[in-house]
Amino acid sequence: MADFSKVQLLSDTVVIEQHEFPLFEYTGLYQKCYSAAQRLTFSSIIVPLSETREISDEKLLNLIVASGYVDEDSDMTFRINEASGYFYTYFNFQPDTDAPSVAAE
Repeated sequence: MADFSKVQLLSDTVVIEQHEFPLFEYTGLYQKCYSAAQRLTFSSIIVPLSETREISDEKLLNLIVASGYVDEDSDMTFRINEASGYFYTYFNFQPDTDAPSVAAE
């Protein structure tokens, strides 16, 4: 499988669940994450740039949507981090309704 040792989490994010899986002809790393600061649970699929140099961002996003991990009505965003060497996608955003509200000052 691919090397995911340089994956960079978003700030204040913890991984709840993760596993590698075959993303058609590529290798994906699925992560379910939680951000306490944002009071948000979300999912991510990360793909090494070394495997995807020959395809467009649009095609890769379509493969990720077709993977079965992305909810039908989910918003999706992505970023490319050349320094770490990965294509990151974020989706299935769920607000944490059980977390206490933080009062604005």
